[in-house]
Amino acid sequence: MSDTDSGPELIFLHPIGLDQRIYADVRRDGELALDFPGFGAAQAVDRVTLAGLADYVLGHIKQPVTLVGVSLGGMVAQQVAVREPDAVASLVVACSNAASHPHTMAERAAATRAGGMAGVLDTTLERWFTPEALATPGHPGVAYARQRLLDDDPEVFAQYWEAMAEHDVTAQLPSIPVPATFIAGKTDRASSAETLEQMAEAVPRGVFEVIDGPHMLPLERPREFRAALDRHAGRLARRQ
Repeated sequence: MSDTDSGPELIFLHPIGLDQRIYADVRRDGELALDFPGFGAAQAVDRVTLAGLADYVLGHIKQPVTLVGVSLGGMVAQQVAVREPDAVASLVVACSNAASHPHTMAERAAATRAGGMAGVLDTTLERWFTPEALATPGHPGVAYARQRLLDDDPEVFAQYWEAMAEHDVTAQLPSIPVPATFIAGKTDRASSAETLEQMAEAVPRGVFEVIDGPHMLPLERPREFRAALDRHAGRLARRQ
C-alpha cells in the first residue's frame, strides 16, 4: 500500500465533519484521500444523501481500488462495495457500523441545527477522543478536529447525520466478495468492537482487528492504524 507496492490504489474516506487531513500521519506518497462535499476543499451540494456520497466516490475510481474508511467513511465504503463490487479490490472499514441508529442520527442533526457547531463541539470531541487526549494541551489531533468542526457549516453537518440514518447494509455484507479488514478501537464510544467483529464474521473474506484507541484512530493512533493497513496489504499480496 505504499508507492512501491503493486497492489490496488488506496482511497481514504474521512469521518463526518472532518476532511482528508485526518490521514496526514497515515497516508503515504501517491495515496489518495478525498474531501466529502461540503468539507475541506470540496464544494457543498444541495442535499447530502448516502447514495450521492457513493456516487461521489465512484466518480474518483477508474480501476478497482482499496477503500479505507473511518466512521462515515467506512459507511460510504460499504455502500460502494455492495452497490458496485467491481469498483472495489478490497476494503478497510474502521470504527463504523453496518447499520446506523436513525433516531440517534436525527437527534444529532436536530442538536446541530439548534446549537450550531459550537453547541455540539464538546459532546462530539468526547465521543471521538480519549480523556487523556482531550486533557493534553495542544494535542494535534484534538486541535485539528476542534478547529475543523468549528469551521463547518451546521446545516451541512446536520444533513450528513440525516444521510447516515439511511445506512443499513447488514443483509448485504455476506455478498461482499473482496478481502476486507474491520478495525475497532478498543475504547471507541461510538462503534463497539463487538459490532466490528460481527461485520468481519459476516463478510466471507473478512478479518477483524482491534487497536487500543478511540473512535478517531488515525488522530490518536496513526502508527498503529498504518500498521493495520500494511497487514491488510500483506494479506492481499499473499492471495495474488
